Amino acid sequence: MAAPALVCLGLLASLQRTNGEKLQTIPMVVVGAGLTLAACGQWIRHRHRILHALRKTPQSAADHGAKPRP
Repeated sequence: MAAPALVCLGLLASLQRTNGEKLQTIPMVVVGAGLTLAACGQWIRHRHRILHALRKTPQSAADHGAKPRP
């Protein structure tokens, strides 16, 4: 939540500054965008690991003594 807010704050600050001062907002936007992209990459890898673990489980619940769903 903080990283996207950092990007928005940087963009808002760049709108309010003059040409020479706009360079000061670039690091804020770059750091916020980097943190956001890193979090998205971790989320995608986590979902991939969960999907891989689910695919490795037995295909039939009957293997564990459970009743199949109708």
